[in-house]
Amino acid sequence: MAAKVLRADVRPGVSPRARALLGRADAMLSGSVGAADATEMFLDCYIAALRGAAAVLEATPIAASRVRSRSAWVLMAKAAPALDSWAEYFSGFSTTRAAVQAGLRRSIDENDADEFYREVGRFLQVVEEYIGVDSRLDRQEVRPHSMSA
Repeated sequence: MAAKVLRADVRPGVSPRARALLGRADAMLSGSVGAADATEMFLDCYIAALRGAAAVLEATPIAASRVRSRSAWVLMAKAAPALDSWAEYFSGFSTTRAAVQAGLRRSIDENDADEFYREVGRFLQVVEEYIGVDSRLDRQEVRPHSMSA
C-alpha cells in the first residue's frame, strides 16, 4: 500500500484550484520584476492581484443571487469582508489599468510601479494566510529592479 504524502506548505481542506490560482499569482508577481518597463510591471502586478482575488473567491464562494457585480474586487469584498480594504485599494487601480490597456494612458511612473509591486506582494501574503496556504515566496527578498538602472 502506498503511503499518503502530506505537503507541509498546504493545510488540509484548501481548494486545489485556490492553491493553483495563488501559485499563478505568485509567478506573475515574480515575473513582473523582469518587465521591460514600469507600465508592463504595473499590468503584470495587477493581474497577479486579480489572481489572488480569484483564489479568495475560490476558497470562499458566495451565493450568486446576493451579488450581481462582475468586478473581482466587489465580489471579494462581499465574500471576504476581512479583505474589504484590499478590495477598495485595488478597485482604485481598475481605471488606471483599463486606461493603459486602451492606450489612453501611455506610462506608469517607476516609483508608483515599485510601490504597487510591494502592495501586491503584501496582499498575496494576506491571501495565503486567509485561505490557509503557507507562504512559498519570501517577498522581502524579491525586489523590483529599477527601470532606470
